[in-house]
Parts: sequence; C-alpha cells; structure tokens
Amino acid sequence: MAQSKPGRRVKSLYNPPSLVFKQALSLAYHGWITRWAGLPGWMLKGKKVLATAAGATAIGCTGYPYHVVWEVTTRCNLDCIHCYASSVDSTQAELSTAEGKQLLEQIALLEEFRMIVITGGEPLLRKDIFELVEYAGKLGFHIIFSTNGILLTPDMAKDLARLGVANFSISLDGYTRECHESIRRKSGCFQSAIDGIKAAAQTGVCLQVNFTAMQQNLAELPGLIDLAELLKVDIIMVFQAVPPRQERGALELDAEEQMRLIKTIAEKQKKTRALIIPVCSPEYWPWLVEHRRSFFNRSIQRKTLSGCGAGSGFSYVRFDGDVWPCNFIPLSAGNIRRTAFPDIWNNSALLQEFSDQPRRLKGTCGECSHQRICGGCRGRAFAHTKDPFAADPACLLSH
Repeated sequence: MAQSKPGRRVKSLYNPPSLVFKQALSLAYHGWITRWAGLPGWMLKGKKVLATAAGATAIGCTGYPYHVVWEVTTRCNLDCIHCYASSVDSTQAELSTAEGKQLLEQIALLEEFRMIVITGGEPLLRKDIFELVEYAGKLGFHIIFSTNGILLTPDMAKDLARLGVANFSISLDGYTRECHESIRRKSGCFQSAIDGIKAAAQTGVCLQVNFTAMQQNLAELPGLIDLAELLKVDIIMVFQAVPPRQERGALELDAEEQMRLIKTIAEKQKKTRALIIPVCSPEYWPWLVEHRRSFFNRSIQRKTLSGCGAGSGFSYVRFDGDVWPCNFIPLSAGNIRRTAFPDIWNNSALLQEFSDQPRRLKGTCGECSHQRICGGCRGRAFAHTKDPFAADPACLLSH
C-alpha cells in the first residue's frame, strides 16, 4: 500500500498523460469485452468520464479504485427500504465543519486519493455542505456529489459545479414513478429526482445515475437504462441491495436473478452511450472475459480489472469519523477523531488484511483463478457470515 507523503497536496484536477492513457485503456477494455470489438458510445464523451475517474487505472467493483466515500450525515428526507444508513438525526455525532475540513486535509496527504465521494443520508441537509465542497475543491479533489436529487435546484447544481463537483450522482430506483416511490417511500419523489437530474445535466459535468437492484425492481432495469439515455446520463452504477441478515430474504437477489442482472447489463452496454458499472458484482468482469471472447490476455486483465476494492482502493468514512473498509462492512479500522486518516489507511491491521494481494480468502473465492480480478463481494460475504473474507455465497462463477 502506498505510503503517505506529509505536506503533499494534489495540485490539479487534470491527470498526467500517462495516467490518462492507462485510464482510457482500462475503460476501453470494458468496451471491447462488451461489444466484441470497437469502442462503445460512451467513449465519445470520455473526457467527463475520465475526469470522474480521477486517476483510476483499473475498473473495480465501484468503478474507480482509490477513493474515499464520506458519509457527511445520516439525516435524510427519504426512508428507503434498502438504505444501510440510519435515517435518525445524527447531528450531535456528525463531524463538525472544522473536523470535516481536517479530514479532507488528511486525505489529501495521500497521493493515491484524488477523488472523494460526498454522500449521506442526504448531504444537502447539512448547512455547511457548500463550505465543505468548496474546501475539498481547493485541495484539488475530484468530487462526486451523491444525492437523491430532491433538493437539488439548477442554481445549487451550478454553485456546486463551480466549487469543484466533477460528478453529480443521483439515485433512481425505477423508470416508473410507482416503482421508485414504493422503494423510496415518499410521494412525489420520482419527479423531484428527475428534476434534480435535469438540473445537474445543465452544469455540463459528468452525470451519474445510481440504481440499486433488488427483487422489487429488477424488471425495471432495462427501462431505467433507456430513461438514463434520454436524460443524457454519462454513467449508470448498478448497485445490489446487501441488507442485514434479518432483511435478506425480502430484498436480495437470488442466483437466477443475479444472472439476469449481469446479462441485462452486458446486453444493454452494447448499445447505450452511458458507461454501466455493476457494484457488488465483481464477478461480472470475469464472466464477461469468459463469455465475450476477450482479445486481452490474463496479464492485461489484471492491469485493467481490479475486482472488489473494499479496504484496498476504497474506504468509507462514517458521519461520526469511523473508517470502514466498505459501507457494507461495518467493521471499524479506526476513528479520525482519535487517529489521523493517513495513519489508519497505512497502519490499520484490518485494512492491511484487505490490501494483501492475493487476499487470504476462504472457500471457493480463495481457490478461484479469477481472484485478482474479482475476489467476490466482501460486503455480501460479511452480510451472510460476519466474516469479510469468507466465500461470496452468491458468486455466479461458483454456481
């Protein structure tokens, strides 16, 4: 794992030519194996996608390795059935404005982190959110602003883009009002989300839609992708619901549904101009390699695909300063109120276990020849077994 370099700050939002080339190769790889040959349509607007990638040179579970997701609040104006964040008022435990700025400074000390995702809850419920975004922008971060879109107005979106937001990430869990609102549990939130997406689109920065696949909305995915095309979305991230043990049966996809999911993504990617990235489905990449007659050998696959990034290229900072390997793995590697983020990242025994390559995985994941480009979903393994290094119980490759 890279060592921190005290005093160093990222000075530019533009990547060195060598990194841009590696990013383009990595993203183009996805295009080749999903379309057999040639570049997919989203490469024509690759400048925005590459800016969002912020130096990533391999496609992982979340699309962009080496980034931090900061949950600035758990307060929300929705009550989604699949949300892993509590909707209770977390104001008293949230990092203060000063603590938030200190966190951003500490993350900026680490050369590998040039992207940060600001999320919640609903981040627009924080009164200091524009101040925090501005500070992150001044430190040189590529900022992904993750919101449900309800409160996002055209003026707000323009201000956030001016302050450094390179990507607006807005959730949409169906292409019909009935489906989206049954999951988000608020009347009128579908049209508000569409209005938020349109407001973000006016800024000209990268526009991303997040869809969380579950039993309730899997059939909506093709229509959602078509709707995203009409809205001129650049990236579609398809998450999977990874609920706690007691809620799994009501939401989680079974093996047959997971196969439908990845086949839908692969088929729709052939035609859509948006980049579709499955999250919590790292087996998607080796599945594509096996079923799309890849022109690239295993060595190049390992350089362009990185699988599950939990705790190795990705970490999650909770509203109270706890650092988790992933938002689906509620194990604390430390708290930034007691230990500086670079010390946690570089010295945490828990994160070291995640960063070891090859990881010491158990069962079928440990024996799998695709471990380096997949590794299974560590969050799903934890949800089922309470062991983040257990075999992914829902991996399609092992069924």
